Amino acid sequence: MRFRSVCMAATTALAMAALGSPAASAAVSLPTAHCGTVTGTNCLNFDDFTVYSLALLNLQAGAGPISPGDPFDVSTNGTALQNSLVVGTGVSGAGSVNSDQIGGGLVDDAFETPSGTLVNFQMSTSNDNIQGANIPGNTSDTWDVNVGALLTYLNGGKLAFFFNLNQTNTTTYLNDNEDALGWLSVTLSDTTGAHTSKTFWLDGDACNGTIGLPGSTNCDPSQSFAQKAAPDPSNPNANILPADPNHDEWAYIHGQICANTSGALLHFGACTGGDVDGVTLNQNLGANTAAFALYSDGLQQWLLSGDYDKMSVDLRMAAENNGYEQLLIQSVHIPEPITVMLFGAGLFMVTMLRRRKFKTA
Repeated sequence: MRFRSVCMAATTALAMAALGSPAASAAVSLPTAHCGTVTGTNCLNFDDFTVYSLALLNLQAGAGPISPGDPFDVSTNGTALQNSLVVGTGVSGAGSVNSDQIGGGLVDDAFETPSGTLVNFQMSTSNDNIQGANIPGNTSDTWDVNVGALLTYLNGGKLAFFFNLNQTNTTTYLNDNEDALGWLSVTLSDTTGAHTSKTFWLDGDACNGTIGLPGSTNCDPSQSFAQKAAPDPSNPNANILPADPNHDEWAYIHGQICANTSGALLHFGACTGGDVDGVTLNQNLGANTAAFALYSDGLQQWLLSGDYDKMSVDLRMAAENNGYEQLLIQSVHIPEPITVMLFGAGLFMVTMLRRRKFKTA
């Protein structure tokens, strides 16, 4: 009986680990992060955030470049993200009101992202919508939400951001007309003052990786772009500087990447004739389809700590040559690496008990 009960416990632990917490409500599933650029990797680290290219995940799933109905076709006007919280969306975009997901004045509506030729974006009073009236310390230069209400919305899933890239072929000062620049910070605050706030960054400051080097998990220097402290007519990414000098580099967003059919990154930009087995992946998927998923394990852990009651998002973009980019929040399922550990521990316990049983027989 004892042997059977341990087997059942190990099986239950494995099932719980595989399913996660009650995240059945999560509309989107992301793979366990194995960051790098060699075969078998599926993401890159940008400071505190893990960034998944949905086009690359789709290729690795055997579906090729993203098409409607593919495994990682995450359409923001379809069922996958129709219940998202919207942090920012185009001024002509639908779904900027978040009270349909979180009521009681506990969440801001979406900020209006720009359209135009070579424009920049920073959250401010000029592009905000209705602010959550019952969020203490709410400000108009960040998107804010009550943490308790956010966790209820996530319903046991994990928080992930989804970003849409919507560039045109208008000339920019970047390497390719479909490229852009982005920067994100997410701050957890305790409005009672009992706990020091924590900020999690997505920027280009930690881009010290090497393409094709095993074990190199970070973005590489080509994915970092220096911000300017003063307007520069020849380089229009002028004076959108975050307050922290340790996080003052843009993350470079590539409209296209080149990978091989095994899903390993060859280089940024479209494939050329010299790329053997190369597949050009389009990451500039437009206003209605998410191009990237952004996840921070540290942010997720501290969200669940009970120490904080407000989450604030600061989104900034530059080199916008079309606009209507969107940033959304959705509850997702990401398998934990501990799954294998729990399964291994369960098997170890079973093996030891079986040996003990045979010795006493």
